[in-house]
Amino acid sequence: MIISRNVAPLLGIVLVAVSVQGQPLRKPSPADPCGLPDTTSEAFRLARAANWGYGYDSLLADLTRWTRSPYTRLDSIGATVQGRTLYVLTVEDTTHAPRGRRRIWIHARTHPGEVQGTWVTNALIEILLNASPLAERLRQECVFSILPMYNPDGVELGFARQNAHGVDLESNWDALPGEPEVQALRNHFGSLMGQPNPILVALNMHSSVSCTRYFVAHAASGTSQAYLGLEIQFIDATRRHFPGGIEPWTYFVSWEGGAPKVYPESWFWYHHGESVLALTYEDMNCSAAGAFDSTATALLYGIGEFVGALPVTGVLSLPVPLSQDYSLINYPNPFNPSTTIEFTLPEAAHAVLRVVDLLGREVARPVDRWLGAGRHQARFDAAGLASGTYVCRLSAGGHHAVRRVVLVR
Repeated sequence: MIISRNVAPLLGIVLVAVSVQGQPLRKPSPADPCGLPDTTSEAFRLARAANWGYGYDSLLADLTRWTRSPYTRLDSIGATVQGRTLYVLTVEDTTHAPRGRRRIWIHARTHPGEVQGTWVTNALIEILLNASPLAERLRQECVFSILPMYNPDGVELGFARQNAHGVDLESNWDALPGEPEVQALRNHFGSLMGQPNPILVALNMHSSVSCTRYFVAHAASGTSQAYLGLEIQFIDATRRHFPGGIEPWTYFVSWEGGAPKVYPESWFWYHHGESVLALTYEDMNCSAAGAFDSTATALLYGIGEFVGALPVTGVLSLPVPLSQDYSLINYPNPFNPSTTIEFTLPEAAHAVLRVVDLLGREVARPVDRWLGAGRHQARFDAAGLASGTYVCRLSAGGHHAVRRVVLVR
């Protein structure tokens, strides 16, 4: 059965519009930031029977349509427990001079009942394939690798969170060998990270019955102060393009007791550290869910600004919330062959400004001296360096700030 695009969103919302015996829907917990209302409800049964409005055959129909675009390529990265193909859609403009396109990874539908993550992902694909200036610029500057349905067995079997073996794929990443779906995705991540243009941003699309839109941020105690700064930089950039639509980064902070090893974000952190920004996004899983186009547009602007494919708009937030007086920006970004790095110190301190590549190797140290309070500038000359993304790290007075800069030749 193929669900029409007009009917499918309505079916998806039927599930989450019902509370249990008049009680409000549960809030997410730190251990389970996403999920569904009571699975004993009639609404759950009806929605499950219709694959929450978007099944594997619906995906195949959309893939057929999307691959008519000259900007797409469809690949298989493996199969599920029941033999369904895991498809990855690649979106980029190969007619445009490559110039080291920045790679973005997105996967959705780990938990079958969280169909709103699918609606946002599908809207994002639709935008990338249209004729807008935004889509044109992103296709030229980036390559998007998208796995629209990570758990098709669970979708077809009517499971809320599990695959055909009854395993939650979201928390199976420390298992060896792990579920077939996890093995396929882990191997694919390894392959992409070995490319000349590895993944810079990895988004894991879910939805939560807290009926809010938010990112699951990772605490500095579980990652690093620099990583937290990158998270805030990206989340703030996205929120600027959907005012009032997405919660601040402080709404849900995880890993405060250390980084676990069970999640896909964990894999990125333990293998690649600050070189990949890996975040879970939670859409609204409730009767108020909607505005998927607005959410997708905000995500694309946030991604574009973060990786330097789009000019930064609005007022920049501070990368690290340690002090409202520390800041770090650069212009132009992208740049060739040099850029001005500007930072502010609220008090005199020994300041160290380092530039590192995505493997953490230092390529320049524009500042390493005692500076007074106030605004300071330094020049980063990238002559002799390869095109790509670099990270500026400022340390001063026990405070830290980070910013990605992009060299394009």
